[in-house]
Amino acid sequence: MKEPLLFDLSSPGRRGCALPADDMPATPLAAMVPPELLRERDAELPEVSEVDVVRHFTRLSQLNFSVDTHFYPLGSCTMKYNPKINDHLASLPGFASLHPYQPAGTIQGMLALFSKLERLLCEITGMDAFTLQPAAGAHGELTGLLLVRAYHTARGNPRHKVIVPDSAHGTNPSSAHLAGYEVVTVPSNKQGEVDYDKFAAALDDEVAAVMLTNPNTHGVFETRILEIAKAAHQAGALLYYDGANLNALLGLARPGDMGFDVVHLNLHKTFGTPHGGGGPGAGPVGVKRVLEPFLPVPRIAQKDPEGNLCWTTTARRALAGCEPSMATPASSSAPTVISAPMAAVVCAAWRARRSSTPTTSRRS
Repeated sequence: MKEPLLFDLSSPGRRGCALPADDMPATPLAAMVPPELLRERDAELPEVSEVDVVRHFTRLSQLNFSVDTHFYPLGSCTMKYNPKINDHLASLPGFASLHPYQPAGTIQGMLALFSKLERLLCEITGMDAFTLQPAAGAHGELTGLLLVRAYHTARGNPRHKVIVPDSAHGTNPSSAHLAGYEVVTVPSNKQGEVDYDKFAAALDDEVAAVMLTNPNTHGVFETRILEIAKAAHQAGALLYYDGANLNALLGLARPGDMGFDVVHLNLHKTFGTPHGGGGPGAGPVGVKRVLEPFLPVPRIAQKDPEGNLCWTTTARRALAGCEPSMATPASSSAPTVISAPMAAVVCAAWRARRSSTPTTSRRS
């Protein structure tokens, strides 16, 4: 369907509204606006009726792919399930009307939800701690890499290389470069997995991290992931998990059990928050216990002396060089509210599966 421009629908003299007569004293425009800012002729705008405008933009909206009318084929970022009830919950005044800088004592419900979501994501991924501060997937990648740098710096050798297989998510090399690392690319084998021999040959004592997507961008599960993790750890490197394709593993397997040390998730891909159109994104980062001291602050403390949840700024920030990822963690309230119900469902599925097929972490 070809939709004409509003200018093509325009008719001289047609109006979309009728305003009541102005009963205020008239003031010449030239008396209020400097001459150099005045137009020499009227603005060339379409002259259309209200119904023309409504029908025009309604027809345009129906040409778009949307989660309500189509399957949205956007690669690994494909819209999955976005329940309307979650959007409704996020619009409740108690959540939607919060100010990011409100005192902690006035947002106890929001802090409790933050804390609950962190615990759910830890259980789902096999991590020990999470930060909800990053506002998008790439933002989470950079935060995770800064945590990697902080860890190695604290051990006396910041290292300067990051291994990124050619089957990893496309933003990984960009994030590694932005974090100041030299990117080492490892090719895939004929099965679409990481070429293990070439991967092992690339490992040395200057490799800070290995960034993997599993299943990878080829859509293939890395069957030698435990060997990759063991080799990376023996070389002193950390294993980074890009959550772009986590949907394939939810409730079945956990990155933490595969040997990953840090993971970023895309709540807009995996846990029901809107994707695209300027909607709230979120890229929380989870870590194993060894990286927890370097997480950006403030974080949620369990209780203050009055028994309330509160923010804490206790962290090894001098070593981390990792300032807060957002102006305030409370800025992520909408994605948190939307994601929490779905995370709870996934977590319940994981618990049910674990009760019938026990899974233990290979590295804590």
